[in-house]
Amino acid sequence: MPTSDFCNKLEGFYDNWYQAASNPAKYAHCKLRWERISENELTSKQWYHYMGEENPYRYKWHKVFEQQGIIIVQNWTPNWGEHNHCCDMMFFAVNDYYDGKVKTDACIINGGMVKSTVKFNGTYYKSRDQGWRDDEVVWGSEVIYEFQKTDKPLGV
Repeated sequence: MPTSDFCNKLEGFYDNWYQAASNPAKYAHCKLRWERISENELTSKQWYHYMGEENPYRYKWHKVFEQQGIIIVQNWTPNWGEHNHCCDMMFFAVNDYYDGKVKTDACIINGGMVKSTVKFNGTYYKSRDQGWRDDEVVWGSEVIYEFQKTDKPLGV
C-alpha cells in the first residue's frame, strides 16, 4: 500500500458547491485544498466560501507514512509547530477508495472528543468532524460533507 498513491489521490482542490447549492439551509459552501510540500508531506486548508481561502477555519501540516499496512496521517500545526499524536488519522485502502478515522479516543479539541470520518478516491472527498462530550455532539456537523475534486471553484 504505497503512500505515493494515497498522496496523489488526496492532493488537490475540493469544493462542495453541488451539495451546498442543493440545500443551502443544511450545507455550508466549503472548500478544501491539500497541497504537497514534499513526497510524503502535505498541507491542508479548509474554509467557508464566503470567508475566502485566506481565512481558513482549519489549517494543518501533515506527514504521511505506512505502519503495518495502515496509512497514518500526522496532524501538525503550520511549520511543524506542534504535533498531538492522539489526533493523527489512520486510513485503510478499501476497493477504490481510502477510509479514515481518528487514531485514538484521546483527541480532545474545544472540549470534545474528536470523531472524524473521511473517505476519498481522487475524485471525491467525504468527511464529517464532530466533538463529543457526555454522549452528545458539542461541536461539528451531523451531516457528511461531500466535496468534488476540481481544477477550479464550482458554481460561484
